[in-house]
Amino acid sequence: MRRRATYCLLHTESQTGLMITIEQIFVIAAIFLLLSILASKVAVKSGVPALLLFLLLGMLAGSDGIGGIYFDNPPLSQAIGVVALAFILFSGGLDTAW
Repeated sequence: MRRRATYCLLHTESQTGLMITIEQIFVIAAIFLLLSILASKVAVKSGVPALLLFLLLGMLAGSDGIGGIYFDNPPLSQAIGVVALAFILFSGGLDTAW
C-alpha cells in the first residue's frame, strides 16, 4: 500500500533550511500580538494612525527588516488570510445593529 505525501502547513522549512515548529510559530505570533497591542496604545497617545504603525511593524518583521521572516509558503498565508477574513466577518456580524 502506497502512502500519499501530504503537505503540512504548520511545519515549514525556512530559507536557511531550519525546520520551524508549531510552538515557534505560536511564540512568534504571541510576540507580534503584544507588539501590535503596544503599537495601538502608542497610536492613541501620539495621534498617529494605528494602521501606519501596523504597516511599520510588518515591514520590520519582514525579510528585509530586523525580523527576517521570509515569505516562502503561499498556502500558509492563504489559510491565515481565510481565517482572518472569517474572524472579520464574524466580528462585523456581531457588531451590526438590527
